[in-house]
Amino acid sequence: MSTFITNSSEKSLKKRLTTIIELSQELKFLVGFFYFSGINEFYIPIKELEEKNSLKKGHIKILVGLNVDKSIHGIYEYAKTSKLFSVERVKKEFFYSLKKALTSKEIDNEKFYEQAKFFIKLLEQEKLIIKKTKEPNHAKLYLFKLNNNLHKVISSLFITGSSNLTKAGLKSQQEFNVEIKDYGFKEAEAYFDRLWTQAISFEKGDVQEITHLIKEETLLKEITPYTAYVYLLKTYVDLHRSPTPLYEIKSLMKDKGYYPYTYQLEAVSQALATLSIHNGVLFADVVGLGKTVIACLTAKALGKRGLVICPPHLVGDENKESGWKKYLEDFKLYEWEVRSIGKLEDALKFVRNADDIEVIIIDEAHRFRNENTAGYHYLKEICRGKQVILLTATPFNNRPRDIYSLLKLFTIPKKSTIVLDEDLESRFRQYESLFSKLGYIKNYGYSSDQKKRKRAQRYYKEIFYENKIDLNKVQKRTQELAHEIRTIIER
Repeated sequence: MSTFITNSSEKSLKKRLTTIIELSQELKFLVGFFYFSGINEFYIPIKELEEKNSLKKGHIKILVGLNVDKSIHGIYEYAKTSKLFSVERVKKEFFYSLKKALTSKEIDNEKFYEQAKFFIKLLEQEKLIIKKTKEPNHAKLYLFKLNNNLHKVISSLFITGSSNLTKAGLKSQQEFNVEIKDYGFKEAEAYFDRLWTQAISFEKGDVQEITHLIKEETLLKEITPYTAYVYLLKTYVDLHRSPTPLYEIKSLMKDKGYYPYTYQLEAVSQALATLSIHNGVLFADVVGLGKTVIACLTAKALGKRGLVICPPHLVGDENKESGWKKYLEDFKLYEWEVRSIGKLEDALKFVRNADDIEVIIIDEAHRFRNENTAGYHYLKEICRGKQVILLTATPFNNRPRDIYSLLKLFTIPKKSTIVLDEDLESRFRQYESLFSKLGYIKNYGYSSDQKKRKRAQRYYKEIFYENKIDLNKVQKRTQELAHEIRTIIER
């Protein structure tokens, strides 16, 4: 008797194999390609067998006829030449293809990690055994020896057809397979056993190499919190570095007598990337590090016309020998204008009449922390729809809302690109609340007023105990990280 399986909704190979696996005492699979994405489809029934202690050594035998590889366009099927390869070379190619298959972004999810670790354990316990045919073999053969205690009618069956042991081959891709119960099993098993005997075995050392490869060189590699932190830091820095070449502005600096410090050029690169994402950037270096130079270099790299807003004493003279007028001249920002913060209403009129003003530089931006002023209102209108570059050595003076006020000059609080949930307003509301509680603790933690002291103690417990923050551990780990980072830098 035979049954056709075509991966239709009623007859997927996955459903049928899952049912048979639950009744089986031995599985023998011959497939062209082997994927964890395929065997993971059987994770639940195999896991249940393991939990019942029903899996024995050699319970699952998988004979791979081609490899464990994948290209951009799907299964990477290739034909070997008639030339025989050495055992070591076949193993090496198998290891390489296994590594490639397990570094695909398609399997980068929590479920895969859990399932793959389970099958690695089966490999180590020899309950799952994998072999590789010496010569290419494209056959697909699934043999099942059934547990007589569970299935009284038949003792064995097999399925053959077009499906590989892949996710697509098992359920989503159109295939044609036939299940045969009443004849041909002995011949089919003899064919498998002959190939199995002749196949390249992965000895204990090979299995150790496979498991080591999977654990150390694929997506299953476990990483320490520190490694994750350093990788995140590197990714953050890379994302905030513009690909724009800076050769021209570097040459311009030398021509005008400015030394091209690396930290300034790095700041320009990061500023360009930040501006492209958030439409604004804040330079908050301490006094003396050249924020004005960095801002001019950034403006030059942008290649747009703009306006500088600065204190009156920094505007510069008409001969362009001092202040911002000199810097604009030095860096060839000839079409730029400078306006005093004391004349913001006039500056707003100028911007509204000049269609080509696209960038606003605000020097000593900390002067605009207070939103409840006419000056802040004019400045916000000047910045509307523009790219904004803020310069200040003290962005945070009184409260977190100081920074929030500056950020609102170029970002929409409820639709901000600065935070993942886009809600910058809620984030700063949390910062304000935490800041207020910390301030209260500092002021009244040892107060003679018992009511205030108890309130301060309540805040302290809420912040440091309920959130399970161990300050000693935080301090110790911070010191360790600093030492590790210094070591990396020195290398």
